[in-house]
Amino acid sequence: MRFSAVAAGLAALVHMGSTAPVLAFDHGCGGQVVECYEKVRLPDVYATRARPVVVQPGYNQVVTTAPVVVNRTERVVVSPGHWQTVSTPAVYGTRTERVLVKPASRSTSDVPAVTRTVHETVVVHPGGVQWQHKRGWFGREKLCKVRTAPVTRTVARDVVVEPARRVAHVSPAVYTTVERSVVVRPASVQRNYQPPVDSVVNRRVVVQPATQRVISHPPVIAVAHERVLVRQGGYVWARNAHRGSAHHASGQHSWGHQGWGGHGLFRRH
Repeated sequence: MRFSAVAAGLAALVHMGSTAPVLAFDHGCGGQVVECYEKVRLPDVYATRARPVVVQPGYNQVVTTAPVVVNRTERVVVSPGHWQTVSTPAVYGTRTERVLVKPASRSTSDVPAVTRTVHETVVVHPGGVQWQHKRGWFGREKLCKVRTAPVTRTVARDVVVEPARRVAHVSPAVYTTVERSVVVRPASVQRNYQPPVDSVVNRRVVVQPATQRVISHPPVIAVAHERVLVRQGGYVWARNAHRGSAHHASGQHSWGHQGWGGHGLFRRH
């Protein structure tokens, strides 16, 4: 910035030196002129600067893509195959049975003899011929041989009709009729396999799910050129380095041979 200001002041002094006479620098100065200064007007210094300008800011755009759904025929299992256990209960019935209550027995008893009374004629004296002595009428004794009939008598006696004996007695078995529950058919367990049951259905299947993607739009930036003030003009003292008439005659001006940073140019703020 400082160098630009000095350069602008130098250009103005050169312009003024080309139009004004050289003697204007030392006019009015008494005696021999050693060093002269002149107040010079410096113009404002401008520059063109380029700067970025956001025409449109950046933004993110969310783009949603609908899912892709198709109809697909599928075979689905309505009921899977499984083993089924079937239990059959026992079947009972009633059976009539003859049950022994008392077994047969054997016993003996003594039977006395059976007798009866019989009457029979018993010959007490058998008949025959015998001599008999007897008296007749008039006392006369006679001895006669007489046939006599047998003398019998009836006597009673017991006759054994049936002798005594031991009789065996057999007591038959005693039975009764009872009803008893019996198993006609025992219980059983049977396992049956039930095959799977399937069906054909139409199902909507998502081939591609819905997606979202973010599109980033960068900002739109343009370049704007503007004229900016680099340095504001003012008045400065510029040293005239001309000495003698030779310098006047040459028509040349020497501004600040000692450099702008030295004593050749003083800026008035």
